[in-house]
Amino acid sequence: MAPNDSVPGLVTADPGLPRPNPTHSYWQHIPHALADVQSPDLPTDQDFAIIGSGITGLAVAKTLLEQHPTATVTVLEARALCSGATGRNGGQMAANAGEQYSSLAETHGAETAGKIVDFTFRNLEKMQELIREYDAVELSEMQNLRKLRVFLTQGKFNEFKRSIEHLEADHPSKKGLYTIVDADTVVKNHGIHGTFGGALLPAGTVWPYRLVTKVFSALLEMYPERLKLETYTPVESVEYTSPSLSPAGAINFYTLRTPRGPLRAGVVIHCTNGYSGHLLPKLRGLVHPFKGTMTVQDPGNSVPNRGAAFSWGFHYPPSSDPQTKRVGYGLYYLGQSAKSGYFYFGGENARVDESVTADDSFVAEHSVGHLQSVLPKFFGKTDISNWRLIGSWSGIMGETPDGLPIVGQLSPALTGREGDGEWIAAAFNGYGMANSLMSGEALALMILGEDVSSWLPIAYGLGEKRLRETLTIPKAVDALSKL
Repeated sequence: MAPNDSVPGLVTADPGLPRPNPTHSYWQHIPHALADVQSPDLPTDQDFAIIGSGITGLAVAKTLLEQHPTATVTVLEARALCSGATGRNGGQMAANAGEQYSSLAETHGAETAGKIVDFTFRNLEKMQELIREYDAVELSEMQNLRKLRVFLTQGKFNEFKRSIEHLEADHPSKKGLYTIVDADTVVKNHGIHGTFGGALLPAGTVWPYRLVTKVFSALLEMYPERLKLETYTPVESVEYTSPSLSPAGAINFYTLRTPRGPLRAGVVIHCTNGYSGHLLPKLRGLVHPFKGTMTVQDPGNSVPNRGAAFSWGFHYPPSSDPQTKRVGYGLYYLGQSAKSGYFYFGGENARVDESVTADDSFVAEHSVGHLQSVLPKFFGKTDISNWRLIGSWSGIMGETPDGLPIVGQLSPALTGREGDGEWIAAAFNGYGMANSLMSGEALALMILGEDVSSWLPIAYGLGEKRLRETLTIPKAVDALSKL
């Protein structure tokens, strides 16, 4: 791995703006008609400015438009529509709160840990509800299925089983959510080799780019006078300035500087995930980028197509190679297209300095080669010569030292600016599909003055205790230095 003394610099570096020339994500190989949508002139005054056009930004915009009868909303995107983490992810609708339960309960108590489990699984249900609401099941190739999580060492399997036992003891209603299976069953019933056991749980797969772009298109039709999408409009700075009135009569305090000119808004909402530290320097280290690698691989007829029934996750202890300094980060994730049979396979095996970065303009050959060599072996195949690489790309996730998202109002101490009109929903630690939709909804409702404390986990907030104890730069450095 990277020398320990380099880690602080990596986690606290300015992530910069999204790079203008990202690697080509397979999800976006057919661009949506709105991919480069802009107004002829950038709006000058808006009630709400949302930075980021992924699932989180979509959820915030949709909720504000539905709940506020006159609000004007502009979504600003540095690149093409939905070209960040949502448009570059693994297509997995899966939660990991059960695996984390023991750690969550130890840190936050059984009640909050249980609420996180409920929140993530409910988020997956709401994702499927959104897909059906917008008649996007076929378009997004959504599958409601079971995820098979397998464990590549006995220690990881034992640790997982203890966590699930802890969950079921604290919350008896969760019994049956996870079905434990032994190694023989994993091979005989599921054809996965080299494991020490696994578990089945409710999950799904989706073509995320197609979903987000379809819903944005529908919102533009429903709210043509109140919603603006401004792609290729990076926000270079946010300033707190003297107040002015929006056309709707709201007071605007913020000026967002872009290459297309300034935009003034009363409320600024950061849905910028791994890039959050660029406009919010005081969050650097509390949120840091992490680059993952994705591949699309065609196994031909060498394995059956089970994409309508299962997705997969492969867990192993993080480890590093002393010669290459590359780190295996402990997880591979896999889905399969029920239509084409293509495998969507991701994970990371790279040096820490290659991973803790916001640069998705390239994908490392050794990372792609690693994913190509690993995947067939899980299906008991040694000859990979007939497995065709359809595509590969990199994507930037947002990570926190305590592994939980941040959702809430940003204080002047965190923005470095006057005013209390900046909010954030970001840093989903690789599990955006299990958190983003409801986090965005919750944030919008909070902005409108509603109480969401009954369902949004308090551990996602930016409270003083979290900022003092678990959401700190030393914790981030420590987590990466142990790999």
